[in-house]
Amino acid sequence: MLRQRYWASMMMVAASAALAAAGCATPPAAPAASAPVETTALPVGRSLGEPGPGRVVASLRAPQLAIGTDPVLGAADAPVTIVEFIDYQCPYCQDFAQKTFPQLKANYIDTGRVRYVARDFPLAKHERARPAAIAAACAREQGRFWEMHEALFADAGRLTDADFRRHAERLGLDRARFDACRAESRHGGRLDADYAAARAVGVSATPSFLVGASRDALAQGRLLQGDEDYAAFERVLQEYLD
Repeated sequence: MLRQRYWASMMMVAASAALAAAGCATPPAAPAASAPVETTALPVGRSLGEPGPGRVVASLRAPQLAIGTDPVLGAADAPVTIVEFIDYQCPYCQDFAQKTFPQLKANYIDTGRVRYVARDFPLAKHERARPAAIAAACAREQGRFWEMHEALFADAGRLTDADFRRHAERLGLDRARFDACRAESRHGGRLDADYAAARAVGVSATPSFLVGASRDALAQGRLLQGDEDYAAFERVLQEYLD
Protein backbone atom coordinates (compact mmCIF):
# COMPACT_ATOMS: atom_id res chain seq x y z
CA MET A 1 0.00 0.00 0.00
CA LEU A 2 2.79 2.42 0.85
CA ARG A 3 4.50 1.66 -2.44
CA GLN A 4 1.21 2.25 -4.29
CA ARG A 5 0.76 5.61 -2.57
CA TYR A 6 4.35 6.60 -3.33
CA TRP A 7 4.08 5.89 -7.04
CA ALA A 8 0.64 7.53 -7.21
CA SER A 9 2.07 10.65 -5.62
CA MET A 10 4.99 10.67 -8.06
CA MET A 11 2.61 10.38 -11.00
CA MET A 12 0.58 13.33 -9.73
CA VAL A 13 3.71 15.47 -9.38
CA ALA A 14 4.82 14.53 -12.89
CA ALA A 15 1.39 15.44 -14.26
CA SER A 16 1.45 18.78 -12.46
CA ALA A 17 4.87 19.55 -13.93
CA ALA A 18 3.57 18.87 -17.43
CA LEU A 19 0.61 21.17 -16.80
CA ALA A 20 2.83 23.93 -15.40
CA ALA A 21 4.85 23.97 -18.63
CA ALA A 22 1.81 25.44 -20.41
CA GLY A 23 1.59 28.42 -18.05
CA CYS A 24 -1.89 28.02 -16.55
CA ALA A 25 -0.67 26.20 -13.44
CA THR A 26 0.27 26.77 -9.81
CA PRO A 27 2.63 24.70 -7.62
CA PRO A 28 0.90 21.42 -6.67
CA ALA A 29 -0.36 20.79 -3.17
CA ALA A 30 1.04 17.68 -1.50
CA PRO A 31 -1.54 14.88 -1.36
CA ALA A 32 -2.90 14.13 2.10
CA ALA A 33 -0.94 11.28 3.67
CA SER A 34 -4.11 9.64 4.97
CA ALA A 35 -5.99 9.71 1.67
CA PRO A 36 -5.64 6.65 -0.58
CA VAL A 37 -4.78 7.83 -4.07
CA GLU A 38 -5.16 6.04 -7.36
CA THR A 39 -4.24 7.54 -10.69
CA THR A 40 -5.17 6.72 -14.23
CA ALA A 41 -4.49 8.23 -17.62
CA LEU A 42 -7.58 9.34 -19.48
CA PRO A 43 -7.45 9.94 -23.24
CA VAL A 44 -8.13 13.57 -24.10
CA GLY A 45 -7.97 15.72 -27.18
CA ARG A 46 -5.25 17.93 -25.81
CA SER A 47 -3.42 18.30 -22.53
CA LEU A 48 -2.25 21.62 -21.17
CA GLY A 49 1.37 20.69 -21.74
CA GLU A 50 1.06 19.41 -25.29
CA PRO A 51 -0.14 21.04 -28.54
CA GLY A 52 -1.60 17.82 -29.97
CA PRO A 53 -3.46 14.71 -28.78
CA GLY A 54 -2.20 13.47 -25.43
CA ARG A 55 -3.12 11.95 -22.12
CA VAL A 56 -3.84 13.72 -18.85
CA VAL A 57 -3.43 12.08 -15.46
CA ALA A 58 -6.59 12.24 -13.38
CA SER A 59 -7.00 11.51 -9.71
CA LEU A 60 -9.58 8.88 -8.80
CA ARG A 61 -9.73 9.70 -5.08
CA ALA A 62 -13.44 10.48 -5.53
CA PRO A 63 -12.96 14.07 -4.31
CA GLN A 64 -16.08 15.70 -2.93
CA LEU A 65 -17.03 19.35 -3.19
CA ALA A 66 -19.94 21.31 -1.72
CA ILE A 67 -21.70 23.36 -4.37
CA GLY A 68 -22.88 26.03 -1.96
CA THR A 69 -23.99 29.23 -3.64
CA ASP A 70 -21.84 28.86 -6.75
CA PRO A 71 -23.36 29.80 -10.11
CA VAL A 72 -25.16 26.76 -11.55
CA LEU A 73 -26.36 26.14 -15.08
CA GLY A 74 -28.82 23.34 -15.80
CA ALA A 75 -31.31 21.28 -13.85
CA ALA A 76 -30.83 21.18 -10.09
CA ASP A 77 -31.71 17.47 -10.08
CA ALA A 78 -29.38 16.47 -12.94
CA PRO A 79 -27.70 13.14 -12.15
CA VAL A 80 -24.18 14.35 -13.01
CA THR A 81 -22.32 17.48 -11.98
CA ILE A 82 -19.36 19.19 -13.65
CA VAL A 83 -17.53 21.81 -11.60
CA GLU A 84 -15.14 23.92 -13.66
CA PHE A 85 -12.30 25.73 -11.90
CA ILE A 86 -11.82 28.93 -13.90
CA ASP A 87 -9.10 31.47 -14.60
CA TYR A 88 -10.44 34.08 -17.01
CA GLN A 89 -6.94 34.98 -18.20
CA CYS A 90 -5.92 31.40 -18.99
CA PRO A 91 -5.93 30.82 -22.79
CA TYR A 92 -6.77 27.15 -22.26
CA CYS A 93 -9.90 28.13 -20.33
CA GLN A 94 -10.81 30.43 -23.21
CA ASP A 95 -10.27 27.61 -25.68
CA PHE A 96 -12.51 25.28 -23.68
CA ALA A 97 -15.23 27.93 -23.32
CA GLN A 98 -15.36 28.59 -27.04
CA LYS A 99 -14.94 25.07 -28.45
CA THR A 100 -16.02 22.40 -25.97
CA PHE A 101 -18.47 24.05 -23.60
CA PRO A 102 -21.12 24.88 -26.27
CA GLN A 103 -21.36 21.18 -27.18
CA LEU A 104 -21.61 20.13 -23.54
CA LYS A 105 -24.33 22.71 -22.98
CA ALA A 106 -26.40 21.64 -25.96
CA ASN A 107 -26.12 17.88 -25.41
CA TYR A 108 -25.93 17.48 -21.64
CA ILE A 109 -26.78 20.68 -19.72
CA ASP A 110 -29.79 21.82 -21.74
CA THR A 111 -31.15 18.25 -21.80
CA GLY A 112 -31.21 17.98 -17.99
CA ARG A 113 -28.46 15.38 -17.65
CA VAL A 114 -25.70 17.61 -16.26
CA ARG A 115 -25.64 20.55 -13.90
CA TYR A 116 -22.68 22.81 -14.55
CA VAL A 117 -21.04 24.76 -11.75
CA ALA A 118 -18.56 27.64 -12.09
CA ARG A 119 -15.89 27.91 -9.39
CA ASP A 120 -13.16 30.57 -9.51
CA PHE A 121 -9.48 29.63 -9.43
CA PRO A 122 -7.60 32.83 -10.41
CA LEU A 123 -3.88 32.16 -10.59
CA ALA A 124 -1.58 34.73 -8.98
CA LYS A 125 0.56 34.86 -12.13
CA HIS A 126 -2.45 36.18 -14.08
CA GLU A 127 -2.94 39.66 -12.71
CA ARG A 128 -6.25 40.27 -14.51
CA ALA A 129 -7.85 36.94 -13.60
CA ARG A 130 -9.01 38.07 -10.17
CA PRO A 131 -10.50 41.42 -11.37
CA ALA A 132 -12.31 39.48 -14.10
CA ALA A 133 -13.74 37.04 -11.55
CA ILE A 134 -14.95 39.98 -9.48
CA ALA A 135 -16.56 41.53 -12.58
CA ALA A 136 -18.43 38.27 -13.18
CA ALA A 137 -19.53 38.16 -9.54
CA CYS A 138 -20.78 41.73 -9.74
CA ALA A 139 -22.74 40.90 -12.90
CA ARG A 140 -24.23 37.97 -11.02
CA GLU A 141 -25.66 40.39 -8.45
CA GLN A 142 -27.78 41.72 -11.31
CA GLY A 143 -28.70 38.30 -12.67
CA ARG A 144 -26.25 38.29 -15.58
CA PHE A 145 -23.39 36.05 -14.44
CA TRP A 146 -23.43 33.61 -17.35
CA GLU A 147 -23.69 36.42 -19.89
CA MET A 148 -20.65 38.17 -18.37
CA HIS A 149 -18.85 34.83 -18.09
CA GLU A 150 -19.32 34.26 -21.80
CA ALA A 151 -18.32 37.82 -22.69
CA LEU A 152 -15.07 37.62 -20.73
CA PHE A 153 -14.01 34.48 -22.57
CA ALA A 154 -15.23 35.64 -25.97
CA ASP A 155 -13.14 38.81 -25.85
CA ALA A 156 -9.79 37.08 -26.48
CA GLY A 157 -8.17 37.97 -23.18
CA ARG A 158 -9.10 41.67 -23.12
CA LEU A 159 -9.68 42.13 -19.40
CA THR A 160 -9.11 45.80 -18.64
CA ASP A 161 -11.44 47.84 -16.46
CA ALA A 162 -12.70 49.53 -19.62
CA ASP A 163 -13.54 46.10 -21.06
CA PHE A 164 -15.54 45.21 -17.95
CA ARG A 165 -17.50 48.46 -18.21
CA ARG A 166 -18.10 47.88 -21.92
CA HIS A 167 -19.52 44.43 -21.24
CA ALA A 168 -21.67 45.77 -18.41
CA GLU A 169 -23.14 48.43 -20.68
CA ARG A 170 -23.84 45.94 -23.47
CA LEU A 171 -25.56 43.58 -21.01
CA GLY A 172 -27.75 46.38 -19.69
CA LEU A 173 -26.36 46.37 -16.17
CA ASP A 174 -26.78 49.26 -13.78
CA ARG A 175 -23.34 50.79 -14.35
CA ALA A 176 -23.18 52.70 -11.08
CA ARG A 177 -24.08 49.58 -9.11
CA PHE A 178 -21.64 47.46 -11.13
CA ASP A 179 -18.77 49.91 -10.64
CA ALA A 180 -19.50 50.23 -6.91
CA CYS A 181 -19.50 46.45 -6.53
CA ARG A 182 -16.13 46.14 -8.25
CA ALA A 183 -14.66 48.90 -6.10
CA GLU A 184 -15.65 47.12 -2.90
CA SER A 185 -13.95 44.04 -1.50
CA ARG A 186 -16.95 41.92 -0.55
CA HIS A 187 -16.21 39.22 -3.14
CA GLY A 188 -12.56 38.84 -2.16
CA GLY A 189 -13.25 36.44 0.68
CA ARG A 190 -15.36 34.19 -1.53
CA LEU A 191 -12.62 34.06 -4.16
CA ASP A 192 -10.08 33.07 -1.52
CA ALA A 193 -12.44 30.37 -0.24
CA ASP A 194 -12.98 29.04 -3.77
CA TYR A 195 -9.24 28.87 -4.32
CA ALA A 196 -8.62 27.05 -1.02
CA ALA A 197 -11.40 24.54 -1.69
CA ALA A 198 -10.01 23.80 -5.14
CA ARG A 199 -6.53 23.20 -3.77
CA ALA A 200 -8.00 20.88 -1.14
CA VAL A 201 -9.37 18.55 -3.83
CA GLY A 202 -6.10 18.62 -5.77
CA VAL A 203 -6.54 21.38 -8.35
CA SER A 204 -3.22 22.77 -9.52
CA ALA A 205 -3.98 24.14 -12.99
CA THR A 206 -6.69 25.61 -15.17
CA PRO A 207 -8.91 24.51 -16.61
CA SER A 208 -9.70 21.74 -14.15
CA PHE A 209 -12.97 19.86 -13.76
CA LEU A 210 -14.57 17.82 -11.04
CA VAL A 211 -16.87 15.40 -12.86
CA GLY A 212 -19.08 13.01 -10.98
CA ALA A 213 -22.36 12.05 -9.42
CA SER A 214 -24.68 14.73 -8.08
CA ARG A 215 -25.46 14.21 -4.41
CA ASP A 216 -27.87 16.99 -3.50
CA ALA A 217 -25.62 19.99 -2.73
CA LEU A 218 -22.46 17.94 -3.30
CA ALA A 219 -20.51 16.73 -6.30
CA GLN A 220 -18.36 13.63 -5.98
CA GLY A 221 -16.32 12.03 -8.72
CA ARG A 222 -12.99 12.44 -10.45
CA LEU A 223 -10.72 15.40 -11.04
CA LEU A 224 -9.63 16.11 -14.61
CA GLN A 225 -6.89 18.64 -15.27
CA GLY A 226 -6.30 19.71 -18.83
CA ASP A 227 -7.88 21.27 -21.89
CA GLU A 228 -10.31 18.42 -22.53
CA ASP A 229 -12.06 18.04 -25.88
CA TYR A 230 -15.72 17.12 -26.21
CA ALA A 231 -15.09 13.44 -26.95
CA ALA A 232 -13.11 13.04 -23.73
CA PHE A 233 -15.92 14.55 -21.66
CA GLU A 234 -18.45 12.36 -23.40
CA ARG A 235 -16.53 9.21 -22.47
CA VAL A 236 -16.32 10.21 -18.81
CA LEU A 237 -19.93 11.38 -18.60
CA GLN A 238 -21.24 8.12 -20.01
CA GLU A 239 -19.60 6.26 -17.13
CA TYR A 240 -21.94 8.09 -14.75
CA LEU A 241 -25.02 8.17 -16.99
CA ASP A 242 -25.09 4.56 -18.19
